[in-house]
Amino acid sequence: MKIICALAFSLGSWVSQAAEPAWATRITDSKPGKHPAIAAQKLDYSLSWNGQIAAGRVQFTFGSKGSTADTLHCFCEGGSQGVAAQLFPYRFDMTGKVQRLTLSPLLVHCNETDKEETLVTTVKFQGKDVHVTEISRPHATGRDRTKQKDFSHTPVFDAFSVMLFIRSHDLNQGDTITQVIHPFKTPYLANIQVMGREKLNGKDAIKLKIQLEKIKSDLTLVPYTKMKTATLWISDDQHRVPLELRVAAFIGDVRMTLQKQEVL
Repeated sequence: MKIICALAFSLGSWVSQAAEPAWATRITDSKPGKHPAIAAQKLDYSLSWNGQIAAGRVQFTFGSKGSTADTLHCFCEGGSQGVAAQLFPYRFDMTGKVQRLTLSPLLVHCNETDKEETLVTTVKFQGKDVHVTEISRPHATGRDRTKQKDFSHTPVFDAFSVMLFIRSHDLNQGDTITQVIHPFKTPYLANIQVMGREKLNGKDAIKLKIQLEKIKSDLTLVPYTKMKTATLWISDDQHRVPLELRVAAFIGDVRMTLQKQEVL
């Protein structure tokens, strides 16, 4: 009897783990759209509170050193500045590798440093499996602490690849894109809705509304409280790069605004 109960329990556990979560039905087509691939370029952004108080800078590079016909290398770096740097000193750099044909991620490696610790996060994407290694080094002790975490789902995108995936589509008013993203150590369900086309600072733009829900280890969803709402404008041209991102966050209104675009 004990053996039968054990087998029944094991089978029940396997079925439970194998079953798709309810939110999986919300996932949209993961095939990239037909908009031309992004040209190699650098994008410089300013960070601000309420569009008035300078808070930092961010630079994206698409088609950075190491890119091939099959793989697009991406790079992003930046940090806090001015008063924000005094209150919250922070700098980072992040490298990503994306398959050009499918826009699927291969690898993300990120270094972050604030006033308390240095954090090194490596995310490897292999098929439907995502493996995360996080190494933290508190400045007070200098002793490394390593954590590892696994996640499994297909499709899944990282921060770079989801940007490329979104821009590849037609983006007609009312269109919705829902995908799983795994930018760092935590997966999220991202819902992107096309709000329409309008002018932003004199430029033709596509307005997008972004909502994130955190995916827990048991695959249930919880609200992502650090970001209440987010609105993204991307250029309505061949490049389709972010023009401005406005986030109602737990620290207030945070904005990232394009300052310079350099095609390489």
